[in-house]
Amino acid sequence: METKIEQMENIHENLINGNRTDCVKLIKKYGLYDFWSDYKDYLIQTYGTPIDEHVFNYFTDMTISYFRITNR
Repeated sequence: METKIEQMENIHENLINGNRTDCVKLIKKYGLYDFWSDYKDYLIQTYGTPIDEHVFNYFTDMTISYFRITNR
């Protein structure tokens, strides 16, 4: 069984590779209500402070992608 960190890395790699539908499935498996704050923390740990451009861009891309796919 994957750890939460491994799950988060897998979700993030899917986003980077353009597999947004897989991201949504994996987010639901991870736990929708825990995911968003954990993802923010993961991005900050990976890319730096919250004002880092990568953190903002990845978090925004994931959020928009999630809601576009789930509201189809």
